[in-house]
Amino acid sequence: MNKYSVVIDSETISYWKFLLISKLLNERKIISFYILDKKQNSLNLSIKRFTCKGLSLITTSEIFDEVPKIYVSQTSQFDGDLIWLSEEKINFEYNNDIYFFADAVGNQKTEYSIINATELEAITTTNLYKINKSTVIKINSAWTESAKFSKNKTITMHLSSLRYLFNNTKSQNHENFAGLINKAEDERSSNIANVLKKIYSLLFYYTSWSLYKYPRVLNIFDNNKLITDKISKIFSDKTWDFSADPFYSESEDSLYFEKFNYLLGIGKLAKYSFDSGERVEIKTKDNFHLSYPCLFEYKNKTYIIPEGAQSNKIVIYELVNGNNLVAVNTVVDNFAGIDPTIVEFDGNWYIFATDGSKGSNSYLNIFYSSNPLEKWCEHKLNPVKIDITSARGGGGIFKEGNSLIRPAQNCYPDYGTSVVFNKIDILTPSEFKESVIGSVMPPKNSLFKGIHTFSKNKDSYIVDLKTSEYFPLARFVTLLRARIKSNDEGVFLENSLFKRITVVFLILVFVFLIYLFGWQALSLFI
Repeated sequence: MNKYSVVIDSETISYWKFLLISKLLNERKIISFYILDKKQNSLNLSIKRFTCKGLSLITTSEIFDEVPKIYVSQTSQFDGDLIWLSEEKINFEYNNDIYFFADAVGNQKTEYSIINATELEAITTTNLYKINKSTVIKINSAWTESAKFSKNKTITMHLSSLRYLFNNTKSQNHENFAGLINKAEDERSSNIANVLKKIYSLLFYYTSWSLYKYPRVLNIFDNNKLITDKISKIFSDKTWDFSADPFYSESEDSLYFEKFNYLLGIGKLAKYSFDSGERVEIKTKDNFHLSYPCLFEYKNKTYIIPEGAQSNKIVIYELVNGNNLVAVNTVVDNFAGIDPTIVEFDGNWYIFATDGSKGSNSYLNIFYSSNPLEKWCEHKLNPVKIDITSARGGGGIFKEGNSLIRPAQNCYPDYGTSVVFNKIDILTPSEFKESVIGSVMPPKNSLFKGIHTFSKNKDSYIVDLKTSEYFPLARFVTLLRARIKSNDEGVFLENSLFKRITVVFLILVFVFLIYLFGWQALSLFI
């Protein structure tokens, strides 16, 4: 096991550096601290620390008192492998390895450069590099997943994720970061037009998902675009019910899927029979949002692992009497597992799921067990992958020839951009490696705006496709809807309807002020 000395500027460090050091200490990988005794004099950075949690300061003098601290003034005083967390530039040759963080082209990243980055530059990538004398090698990469509209939260989330780059130095990450950035630049090339278009869409359209068949003409090992004429809808949905996340049961010739009610804002599980054309709801005692009904069979019984991230755990349910779910095992507690997907491989069972507490789409974790109904363990390299373009589960894992294929969602630049196919190269309780080998997406300029789950039945593929449905002021409906839940005390409304009406009223006041005073009215809210 490699051990390192950590180079820092002083005993007061940023929160993200504290997280990285704490992780390495827990893994007993730190030998000592080298302290350069440097102080930053950037007023801009000092101000930023008050608003950006990842850059807030922590004094380590008492926290890490068990680790030797060595104050240095010359680089010749360093010894052994180093993790460089100083804001000083590495401008000297060194006989051992120095690990440091850099941008997409290998330039060393500093906190000052991060806070002064443009919005586009903030949503980019950070690479972990290793330098020895004049030899520089890229070890690992992490893509920045945007945190809604907050640049500060985006920076905090990304900086906090950098500690995981030391987990797996063979992690397969998306390499075409320059292409993604260029794509983002193209999409921002006409900002005013895009903003107006988005406002119009928000006011007059809502997003819908439905299930479709597609013939077996895709090449999993290539990039595919669906041919519109070959897409056929499996069944028609009611106006306010969406259908998504298809999983096929060969033994029943049935399709399990999520049925989402737009007015109530909650997902339920349902089953569709290809033989009878009948749809039935899957019943459970749980009253939170359920989706992604990943199926598996074990000892002649059928089990489902749905996504129930609101419960903050992953649970295995047995399917009883065809349409009832009974919880039989908890895989992991205190983990908001997104789209958990199970597979049996080489004598072990593995569940793949992204971490909902870190943005849903990027942080892939694995849990394993020799028996799915007994104790599950966390994979040694978790998170095994940090990649917004190929981490989140996109359907059941399947065999294609001799290859084990894991469909995943490409959520860049938008949720549902495409489904990518990962070929699993290595999978053990302590190792993992996969590589992207193909993809499928809807054709451009068509009715279909996205795809995020891929499945098979006996003679075709099954996909869920996104469309935009016309309905004026649809977003106001989502603000007003209250999620109906129940507990032992009876039925209740999860969120206050009064609060929702208040939000809509404030929006209307805002629009009215803009109408009267123009964009200067913004000064009343800032």
